[in-house]
Amino acid sequence: MIVTRRISLAKLLWFTWPRLLLLVAFTALACLIMEQVPRELLQALSYAAGFLGTALAFLIGFRNNSAYGRWWEGHGVWSKLKYDSRSFALLVKSLIGGGEATAATREALVHRQIAFAWWLNRFLRKLQPGDELAGLLSDAERAAAAKRQTPPLALLETQGATLRQLADEGHLDAYRHVRFTELIQGFNESLSSCERLKKTPFPMQYTWFVYYTLVVFLFVLPLSLAGHMGYWAIPFAIVIGYAYIMLEYVGRHIENPFENAVNDVPMDYIARTIEIDLRELLGATELPEPVRPHGKGYLY
Repeated sequence: MIVTRRISLAKLLWFTWPRLLLLVAFTALACLIMEQVPRELLQALSYAAGFLGTALAFLIGFRNNSAYGRWWEGHGVWSKLKYDSRSFALLVKSLIGGGEATAATREALVHRQIAFAWWLNRFLRKLQPGDELAGLLSDAERAAAAKRQTPPLALLETQGATLRQLADEGHLDAYRHVRFTELIQGFNESLSSCERLKKTPFPMQYTWFVYYTLVVFLFVLPLSLAGHMGYWAIPFAIVIGYAYIMLEYVGRHIENPFENAVNDVPMDYIARTIEIDLRELLGATELPEPVRPHGKGYLY
């Protein structure tokens, strides 16, 4: 997620250079042929450019609104996961009885929940978990989860089995066991929602239709301006065309919120926040550093 209020022009150009290069090529072509085409014809193209630009603005606006809806839903899922994880740790701390055995179980439950947040993070980004899981899972548990098709689900299964054992041993009454079960179901809902967003692509019909319409518009725009402004059409065509390019870029890069890119939902930040909060609830004093923005203000 980009958290800075400023972004350099060089960075914008780096993100959008292929389409900008296309715009410059069409503008250069307009310079070559504007003297060969009657001015009346070029001026007539302004009507086409106007209608096409208006239609394109509506298309891009609709697509960007839908893409932002996907990004915001992904952020909402992770915010809910943070809330549920805190609730889970509070219940573990306050509702499970004392004793050395249950103290170790409390720590294992909370550590496993931290591991769930980090493994879900890596699972969505198609990365292997690394040092962030150190000390949270036993070697056997980590190896067993890694063999599963959906490793975070394996951790939830283990959580459920541990809670069921606590209930059988009398450390949890029926009401408290039901409350824990509801939270486990909530974690599964978050996992499933993230998978749905990850595996359901944005409708390609919108993507390609917007792309082809943009290409036609970038071709017509410099020619239509040349009929009224002559060579002054060059800078105006580049500025106007680039504004449309940037709008199209924004929607295209926020429609997938879990792609290990700067436009992602800040899953590292949220997972680390969950880890810090849950470790504090266990009484830990040596806590990991919060995730801070990198580079030009990118929060992962």
